Amino acid sequence: MRGALTLAGLRLGAPLAGRFPRPAYALAWGAGWLAWALRPAARERVIGNLTPACGGDRERARALAPRVFQSAASYYVDLASLPHRDRAGYERKHLRVMGEERVPVLLEPRATIIASAHAGSPELALIAVAQRGRSWVELVEPLASPALARQLAKLRTAGGGRVAEADAGGFRQALRELRAGGLVALVVDRDLAGNGVCAELLGRRVLLPRGPWELARRTGATVIPMFATRRANDDQTVWLEEPFTVPADGDREEAVRAAAQRWADCFGEHLRRDPAQWTVLEAFWEAHACG
Repeated sequence: MRGALTLAGLRLGAPLAGRFPRPAYALAWGAGWLAWALRPAARERVIGNLTPACGGDRERARALAPRVFQSAASYYVDLASLPHRDRAGYERKHLRVMGEERVPVLLEPRATIIASAHAGSPELALIAVAQRGRSWVELVEPLASPALARQLAKLRTAGGGRVAEADAGGFRQALRELRAGGLVALVVDRDLAGNGVCAELLGRRVLLPRGPWELARRTGATVIPMFATRRANDDQTVWLEEPFTVPADGDREEAVRAAAQRWADCFGEHLRRDPAQWTVLEAFWEAHACG
């Protein structure tokens, strides 16, 4: 039911929201607050997700929780706006890059993986890549509604990349893209395939996806951890962390585990800095616990 409502909202509202994002963000902010107020079970899950990033302070997590719902609602405005963005103008007015010295690595014509998370708006962050003429394949979560998946893919593609679902077929497409020297972007904070690798995040053992590190190991791709922070509406700060590779020699499982842990260490620091950026609404620590 919720998927059908989201699809209807996108079909009816996306053209208008895309052309007039400022009032659309205001509406999204109000919708997010209502979702926080009217969905007590989801509210408790979000508070539980944020508590470790808040150093165990549940009251602070509770105070930050409404922002998670507001950012989640704003994300749909982000997508709706992609077909209408002036890329040069957006980058100049709204995008701030931390770690700008790593941008040349991101743009090199060689196999590259952007490893991001459900924080801020990675699609808006990638406008800086599209602005410089490089395309990518974005792996996204498979959805129960094919119609909603097609609608979201249509909007995401307007940002400059191609979209594939994070399943076996998507993995093969990403593998081909990397072997051709291309760029693959994906979020890696939730293990969707159920075959993840155990890593420590904020002092807890959780399963993270195995696929990104297997792709990097097979292709020699450079991995760039990238995290987006929503400052206000569509203003984004993009953090580019130290690139790394996953060695093809030696023990395969140890190489994959070490890569996942390196990414988790970076992500944990970003969560501590601003926990409310993390727009995961499931009970993350229970759903992905391991060890």
